Amino acid sequence: MTSGLSLEILDLRHFAASAIRPLLEAESAVWRERLNWDYLSSAKLLLQYLDSRSLPGYVATDAGRVTGYIFCVYEDTKAVIGDVFAVAPGGGKHPQEAVLVEINLLRHMVELLVNSPGVDRIESQLLLHADGAHAEVFREAGFDVYRRLYVRKSLAGPPLPRPAQLPSHLELRPWQDLDLNAAGRLIAEAYRDHTDSQINDQYRSVQGSQRFLHNVVRFPGCGTFSPQASHVILERRNREVVGLLLGSKVSPQCGHITQVCIHPRFRRLGLGRTLLMVAASQFQKMGMTELTLTVTEANSHAVQLYFEEQYSVTHRFNAAVWVRRAR
Repeated sequence: MTSGLSLEILDLRHFAASAIRPLLEAESAVWRERLNWDYLSSAKLLLQYLDSRSLPGYVATDAGRVTGYIFCVYEDTKAVIGDVFAVAPGGGKHPQEAVLVEINLLRHMVELLVNSPGVDRIESQLLLHADGAHAEVFREAGFDVYRRLYVRKSLAGPPLPRPAQLPSHLELRPWQDLDLNAAGRLIAEAYRDHTDSQINDQYRSVQGSQRFLHNVVRFPGCGTFSPQASHVILERRNREVVGLLLGSKVSPQCGHITQVCIHPRFRRLGLGRTLLMVAASQFQKMGMTELTLTVTEANSHAVQLYFEEQYSVTHRFNAAVWVRRAR
């Protein structure tokens, strides 16, 4: 019982994809309205996992009607809470009731994972949900919570200006699949002791960074990868990748920057700005009318750069991390 709502929380694996499909359709509409993000490709992938009855999570039902769901995935001893979404029970139009269902589901998921002896780390970034009640659930359970920003730049209007020419010892070129290993090394180095490596532990190793890149390039969780908008910067002398930007198409009108990083030895040379300008120009040529990205609020240098490049904050959300303490 939650604020007058009679809910039953059940194992997600007991439900066929067809039972969850209406929720995913409703959620896709929210993603489109709030973030200009086409969630349908991610929803299709999720439905495949649901059909296999192998995805851990919970479903909330009210009088037999599925009104919310939550799921997680396991990576060795780490669990990642991937999503939580609900509609108002009974088909009502009260957003607060939907939030209460989501909070109920989230508390069940967190309690399960925190008390699972095989789980030593839990991560979650609920991009759709603003800072508020969801974050409080994490805080109450001992998670560290980091505020993140969803920023947007308009690409409407005349062609965007070209960036300044790079120093002669550096070279800009489009992303190639053969860059994946070198890019993994760059990410691990760029995020060493960085706040974002506390949020996503994949950034802490070359192997983890390569898994992250593989997911971005091969799977639709961050939109459809766009090689035209993705570039690397090389040091000519040794062909080392010292800068990287990856972009994806998240809707017919919107591009999204999924990763941008510069090797520490090459910062303060304007390379990040160059990559941002090139990506924006490429997305504009592809017919996109806006460009988005996410950034951790504490990353003040990056936030300032994005503001200078005419990005503005349109949404705030949280990343949450829990680590089992040694006894």
